[in-house]
Amino acid sequence: MEETKTYSVSEINSIVKQLLTGPDILRNIWIQGEISNYSKSHQGHIYFNLKDPKSLIACTFFSYSNGRYKGKPLENGMEIKAFGAISVYEPRGQYNLNISKIEELGQGDLLLQIEELKKKLAAQGVFDPERKRKLPAFPWRIGVATSPTGAAIEDIIRISKQRFPNIDILISPCLVQGDGAPESIISAIKQLNDPKWDVDLIIAGRGGGSTEDLMAFNDEKVVLTFAQSRVPIISAVGHQIDSVLSDLAADHFAPTPTAAAEMAVPEMELVESGLIEFEIRLKTALKNQANNLKEKFRILTNKKAFLDPRSMLNDRILQLDEINSRIHLLGKNYLMSAQNKFSPVSTGLITSFKSQLERKKKEFQLLSGKLEGFSPLGTLKRGYSVVRKKGKKVVTSPAQLEKEEELEVILAEGRIRVSYQGEIQ
Repeated sequence: MEETKTYSVSEINSIVKQLLTGPDILRNIWIQGEISNYSKSHQGHIYFNLKDPKSLIACTFFSYSNGRYKGKPLENGMEIKAFGAISVYEPRGQYNLNISKIEELGQGDLLLQIEELKKKLAAQGVFDPERKRKLPAFPWRIGVATSPTGAAIEDIIRISKQRFPNIDILISPCLVQGDGAPESIISAIKQLNDPKWDVDLIIAGRGGGSTEDLMAFNDEKVVLTFAQSRVPIISAVGHQIDSVLSDLAADHFAPTPTAAAEMAVPEMELVESGLIEFEIRLKTALKNQANNLKEKFRILTNKKAFLDPRSMLNDRILQLDEINSRIHLLGKNYLMSAQNKFSPVSTGLITSFKSQLERKKKEFQLLSGKLEGFSPLGTLKRGYSVVRKKGKKVVTSPAQLEKEEELEVILAEGRIRVSYQGEIQ
């Protein structure tokens, strides 16, 4: 059996290059497609992909060729016809189209479709800023919808744990590109929205890629799933220039998964310092409040009513005596006025008036006596007394006293000190 020859990688790439660059059809060829993943180097060389709905091909438009191009500036989404030759870059084993000239055709169908969908969803209010929610300040559990094997999930976990080691991360794995990606992304986001997982916020996205790689996040159903998320959601689709529609529909968007983790998870050190500052401010506020209350209490207890309450009682007694004196004086003046007024009248009439005045006088004296009864001094004069403890607290029940306790008894004329010997049975 003849042994099969083993080739090196370089040899294979060289053979492929000879096969691709040999036929005339591949050396002078027109290719039509839509520009994507456009970039320009410092040396002036232009790199992009030409794509149709099913495939794409890498293109190079070197500076010595693109310097002759005078058409509309090239950009993503532009539909063009490119003339050139198929070539192979042997170190990478990658074939591409080396372009020598370009004819512009207009805007690509794919970009037009995205723009039409953007207008449609905008008219439905899907992108309205008013419906976007704030992220929770201190999330305990975040959900992540992304590929379980990509760099995006590693970056999110690493940054989140650095910022807050106790953060809980729940991963809902999904495809992020390809034919089945839209349905997979939708399913992952809906799972994280299930209340049983108690997720505080969601990060959904991937770690960047070409325009074609990110197309799942321009799918209408995916965009609506972002907008309808029960839990606040961050769109973290790593992209270079153009944003995807999920960025506009999410509550917040970040240019990379790393930035999304920084946006979602607070730094523990900042949280701790904030709590310390709050504690200091709270203690200061409580101390100031206590000092204010102490000052108010000091002012209140220095008032006359607290320092000498008996003086207020004396004032009321003097006021009552003054009222009594005025009443007596008014009555006397009234009698004298009445006598002077009716002196010319006959004796019988005078007698009649005198008897009426006497009745009025007696009524007045009766009322005056009743008024006198309301006076504290009047009460004391009727044989009552007031018993006070050493602290000048008035005693109203034997239950307030202890045996042998010294008491002060206030009488109508003077005061005496006694010792309590017990309740009389």
